[in-house]
Amino acid sequence: MPKNKDCAVTDSSLCKWLNKECEQCYVNTLKTDDDKKQALNSFEVMLSLLPDEFDELSGEKCQFCKGDKKKTDGYAVTDLGHPEPKTMRGMFFGIGKKVRRRIGSLVPMNISICRDCRRTFRMIEAIKWFSIIAFIAIAIVIVCLPSVAALYAAESVVPYVIVLGGGLLGYIVGRLASMRYTKVKNEKTCLNIFEIPICAQMRENGWFLVQESPGVTRFIFSKKPVLHKIKGLKELKKTISEENE
Repeated sequence: MPKNKDCAVTDSSLCKWLNKECEQCYVNTLKTDDDKKQALNSFEVMLSLLPDEFDELSGEKCQFCKGDKKKTDGYAVTDLGHPEPKTMRGMFFGIGKKVRRRIGSLVPMNISICRDCRRTFRMIEAIKWFSIIAFIAIAIVIVCLPSVAALYAAESVVPYVIVLGGGLLGYIVGRLASMRYTKVKNEKTCLNIFEIPICAQMRENGWFLVQESPGVTRFIFSKKPVLHKIKGLKELKKTISEENE
């Protein structure tokens, strides 16, 4: 028996993947059967664009380790987009001339990461900020020294220049230190998402980062995955192909 005989996509691949009661399912909020069937079609197109090994990205081993992979301690989260399926939208806030949207499919990626690799990503950013804060603090201490304060008038802009100069110097030093740290850590850690073989395969198939970050990819870190696993993706894609023939 269908889960809900009144729903145009009941017991479909999308229905089974969402695995929700009808009252909680977003498809149930769509107004027409055509809208629901379009949602199903978009989901099936997205599945066809994913590699069969997609679920391995959120497995029990870290995907960022080069060499021996350590145990997963959480997930690195970012979004990948793909131009298919083709979708159109008004140029100005959905109004006006229809133009093709940049993103047809959107997949929240939750990639298994170990504690050490996660610390590496955080340190790359922390080094920059620590350096800026440290140099500004040093500059403030300098301008507050009596021997230095005696060299300029009370209303002088010199203290501000010194502090701003300290911040700029801290930014430069921090950036250089972060680049050096990145170079060293890149020998053991995949710092760009497309260094991961499965993600590299996705890029070859047209997937791209929604928020571009050349070099080191920026992630949000989570203890729990943000996307349901698509279990048996290879078999699911085969079933969809057979149903559409």
